[in-house]
Amino acid sequence: MKNTLLNNGRSIAYFHYGLQNPGPPAVLLHGLCEDASVWEPLLPVFKNQPVLRIDLPGFGGSELPLAPGMEGYADAVCAVINELGIACCILYGHSMGGYTTLAFAHQYPERLAGFSLIHSHPFTDGPEQAENRRRGIALLQSGKLEAYVTQLFAGLFAPDFAQKQPEVLRARVEKAKQGSAEGVIAALQGMLERKNHEITLEKAACPVQFILGELDPIVPPNRGLQAAALPQTADIRLLNGVAHMGMFEATEKTGQAMLEFWEFCKK
Repeated sequence: MKNTLLNNGRSIAYFHYGLQNPGPPAVLLHGLCEDASVWEPLLPVFKNQPVLRIDLPGFGGSELPLAPGMEGYADAVCAVINELGIACCILYGHSMGGYTTLAFAHQYPERLAGFSLIHSHPFTDGPEQAENRRRGIALLQSGKLEAYVTQLFAGLFAPDFAQKQPEVLRARVEKAKQGSAEGVIAALQGMLERKNHEITLEKAACPVQFILGELDPIVPPNRGLQAAALPQTADIRLLNGVAHMGMFEATEKTGQAMLEFWEFCKK
């Protein structure tokens, strides 16, 4: 693990390998209550490609953001790639990492050879989802981080997968319990306030990938397909029998889709 010091004095943790290899680096951004370790099952797929994994502010080894917001996360990503001398990259964002990816695409479009939204979308919260986030903030403020992450991850995996591989679910909960409630609160507030990025997709000059789960309760396939109609060049992958955690539920298919997109965008 290495760290970049941001202009605001906060540090961002990151991991990389193969940056000397040809092609734009694959920059992997995790979702809510996750960190860079969430991508470890997919790393064997990218054995010959340059890869950078980042802990977003308030998660993993990264310090809390000064203020909530996907734009601040995008600035943190930009600071890391600037420090590493990366002029152009391919961003892969899972869930909240996808919201960060869209903020980055809006703010720094010239730095992208392509970007992938993995179980993510460009739309703002509906009333029910916004209320759920507010309830989550209240729960975390009352000191119940364990209760929050337990109920969060219980709803992210397909029931059949959770029944057959409960150890995967337990491992994600245990990892999240070690995190910072303040970091999760800032993330929830940032998602509540995030901008709609449909125009960002419409204006994207680079290819955009959408990896969707057939059983995803957070980003239903019809919502993802609605977003996939916006870019000029889109790669759409629908994972059958998968909910919101394709990197665990369908590791081989998710990794192969990501690698094929990297190969397409590097041309």
